[in-house]
Amino acid sequence: MIYISFHGGDVSPAINNVFVYDVVGGKPVRVTTAALQTPAGSPPLSELRGLAFGPAGHLYVVNGYRNESQVLVYDGTPDADGSHPYLGIYADASVSKAVAHPFALAFDASGNGYLSSQDSNVVTGLKPLARKKPSAALPVAAYLAGLKKTMFLRGTMVASSVGKLPASPKHAPSSLGRPQGLDVVLAADASRKHPKRMKVAHSVRDVLVVGDSLYVADEPGNCVKIYDLRSGPGRGQLQGQIAAGAFLQAPVHLLVNGDHLYIGSSGTDTVLQYHLTTGALETVVRGVKTISGMCFDASGTFYLASRDDKAIYTCGQDFGTPELFVGAATDSEFIDCPEFVVFGGARV
Repeated sequence: MIYISFHGGDVSPAINNVFVYDVVGGKPVRVTTAALQTPAGSPPLSELRGLAFGPAGHLYVVNGYRNESQVLVYDGTPDADGSHPYLGIYADASVSKAVAHPFALAFDASGNGYLSSQDSNVVTGLKPLARKKPSAALPVAAYLAGLKKTMFLRGTMVASSVGKLPASPKHAPSSLGRPQGLDVVLAADASRKHPKRMKVAHSVRDVLVVGDSLYVADEPGNCVKIYDLRSGPGRGQLQGQIAAGAFLQAPVHLLVNGDHLYIGSSGTDTVLQYHLTTGALETVVRGVKTISGMCFDASGTFYLASRDDKAIYTCGQDFGTPELFVGAATDSEFIDCPEFVVFGGARV
């Protein structure tokens, strides 16, 4: 099954749920346009972002809108209609003030979660799902905790190069200089009442765990940064001119498959393939606008999303020319910009 989240929000057209497609003979068969159940008392869904089938087989969904800022948990097994029962909240601002406009979530082998949040420009460590939800934050990374005269938001695994951001709490966290700290870009967000107001325009995006390393897409820094998962210090970064004349610019989405890391370089409309052991780099996809989510299905077929085109493309198993899988041109209900694309779940 191919799960797709959308930009969403409160502006039409917007999709504030998850679409699911089966793949039959290489063609999409829509299962549902509402994979997430919304019983009474469950939070409103808005600006859904990261999707992850995580510990215990649960489906974790990032509810990214600023007024929500949550990670929600669903039963990983859908019902006969293809929808997943709501179980509760995994993380929100009560866990850490760093959970502000969250974007992506990854898990390690112990079931700990790592959540990137755009408005705090921080990656927060989260303990495994608890019976009493929300869960709790992990200790601040040992590397950060050992710095003198510094203060970081609860659970901080990766810090921002600018701590005092528009969405920061009253006692703003410390800044952590580059390259350890994540880059951030601010933009004017003035109103008549607040003429000098600013907002975070570009900041941290996707995260993923590979062994004992945490990979983080630093979009404004035009690089993917690598951190020691256990203690926090940086292990280097992937950036610059790395393949076939293309540059790594504005990485947003990351994907690992076997021995390779895939980087959606949205600034160059390319997907880059990095061998995790040898460091070999190659451009495998070109010409897909504003690349967002990526996934492989069980057969090894590669899928990627284009926000501009409102479409999901497939490149087969050999990274051939991208071909339309599904989108606004073929499905009248596909009216919003796709964000994350995930393969998983049980067939209904």
